Amino acid sequence: MSFYEEIEKSVKILKKGKSLLYPTDTVWGLGCDAFNIKAIEKIYKIKNRSFSKSMILLVESMDRLCELVEEIPFFVKKILQENHRKKPITIVYENPRKIVSKLNTKDNTLAIRLTMDPFCSRLIQNLDRPIISTSANLSGFPTPKSFYEISPSILNNIDYAVNLRRKEISSYSSSSILKIVSNKVKILRM
Repeated sequence: MSFYEEIEKSVKILKKGKSLLYPTDTVWGLGCDAFNIKAIEKIYKIKNRSFSKSMILLVESMDRLCELVEEIPFFVKKILQENHRKKPITIVYENPRKIVSKLNTKDNTLAIRLTMDPFCSRLIQNLDRPIISTSANLSGFPTPKSFYEISPSILNNIDYAVNLRRKEISSYSSSSILKIVSNKVKILRM
């Protein structure tokens, strides 16, 4: 299938509330529509992950990010604009809005990555909603660096695996994570 056919098929899967295994700007991700609680619960079950551990959202544009976050400090916008060729950055924001409560943490924060990945960007744009993104591994196990390292348990329980970039080996095992608290940056993971 072509890139565009995979986008079209993946959007249909997500609109039906199903789970998707897909390539991201870091590693292969498990995802779903970020506004579908049943689909989110399924991702937790597939990963055997505790509901107390949050997952991140992917967005494709600053406009979409602004829909989800009350205030984005200027210096954060600058970090996001200057970082597009470096390691992907996930930012934990305070006081998210318009999102499923299961994704918020106890301190009312939400991790969001503005993706530069062409597949993810087009997928989110065509779905017209943010998507969940979590690494395609069972909770507590190593993150696979390629499609062929993904556990059979994951592969047997997802609804659809995108048929692109399966031979690639990821340059990153994860994104950097920054947390914005009272307009200050705290590094959680580099």
